[in-house]
Amino acid sequence: MIVDQGLHITIAVLFTALIVHKFTDLVRKPTNPAMWGLWGSLAGFGFGLTIGVDVVFKAMDRLAPGSPWWLQHVLLCGAGWALQVFFTHSIEQGHAARRRALRWGLVFLAGQALITALYVPAYLRGDVAAMLRHDFVHAPLAVLMNVVYVAYIGVVLVTVARMAWTWAEVADRAWLRRGLRLIAIGSAVSALLPLHKIGYMSAVYLGRQPPWSEFKWSFYPAAIGVALATAGSLVPKWGPRWDSVRQWWLHYRSYRRLAPLWAALVEAFPEVQLEEPYRPGRDGHRLDDLRYFVYRRVIEIWDARRALRPYTSRAHRDAAIAAAKAEGLTDAEITAVAEAVTVAEGLRARASGHGRRDDDHAPKMPGGSDLAAEVAWLERVAVAFARAEAR
Repeated sequence: MIVDQGLHITIAVLFTALIVHKFTDLVRKPTNPAMWGLWGSLAGFGFGLTIGVDVVFKAMDRLAPGSPWWLQHVLLCGAGWALQVFFTHSIEQGHAARRRALRWGLVFLAGQALITALYVPAYLRGDVAAMLRHDFVHAPLAVLMNVVYVAYIGVVLVTVARMAWTWAEVADRAWLRRGLRLIAIGSAVSALLPLHKIGYMSAVYLGRQPPWSEFKWSFYPAAIGVALATAGSLVPKWGPRWDSVRQWWLHYRSYRRLAPLWAALVEAFPEVQLEEPYRPGRDGHRLDDLRYFVYRRVIEIWDARRALRPYTSRAHRDAAIAAAKAEGLTDAEITAVAEAVTVAEGLRARASGHGRRDDDHAPKMPGGSDLAAEVAWLERVAVAFARAEAR
């Protein structure tokens, strides 16, 4: 049992919630063996942890003496096999997947048969009680039984780590790939628990007591591994949502950064504005809503820029380019500064009512022709435009 009952109860409640949540997926896909494997793994782990809660363990022991430890570890081992089934059917198809899952099932049954064969005499001799007190010297059968159990868990963790990493290599979705790698790393870290537990019990049984707590040094890799694996299982679902939030913020930031340039041009040519500016409360919070308004703002800037052409001067552009080169700016910065100066001078010329005889052309936007490239370049123009207007 986990010593910290508060942590134990919290984890049990968490897994119970996951069992209920994933059951809806199972109802939607009742013929999917991978889904059955995932749900079975959650169920085995959740119910196994629930048995380890002190009040549940004692109540079961009163009703069926000796049953809680055995049933708990059967469920935990079953959760490991179900997890192998999930990954096997997720990576392989058809007969090959069924054959591999069956092979792991036979290993599970053999392990449980051996654990049961050792548990019955160990319980009758009092070895189990001695083992729970960490009195391994007087619990040889219980120690051997526990070695079989943790060795099986170690095999499961190693195979899950290998399969998760293999699946990550061929996954076509970035967040799925990241999640699988986290699961693989978490499983590999958790595999240190069986190694430490077997080594610790063996050392005590041989009369060499290690100078540290068996529980604490078994708990750390388990806690870290479970945390990583849990994060990995959540990443494929929540990662894309984080991307959407991040993309929304980037679009909103771009929308705000374009505002000074857009406002100056629309003030001079109000006919290019087809809609009111974006407001989150009125126009929605979805990413598609904001993407539309950014696109709309870019179009309105270029429409106004086209209307400004009779007032722009090639001479001003050439002078701005020369000054920018003298400052050692990059090519992208030079183009942006030249455009900003051209727009600022053109707006001044229009305000004074004087057109230009050497009217300039609208520049070809560097860096590509997609929306992201246009927005990035226009943001640099907007920054340079604010400086040009301040002069």
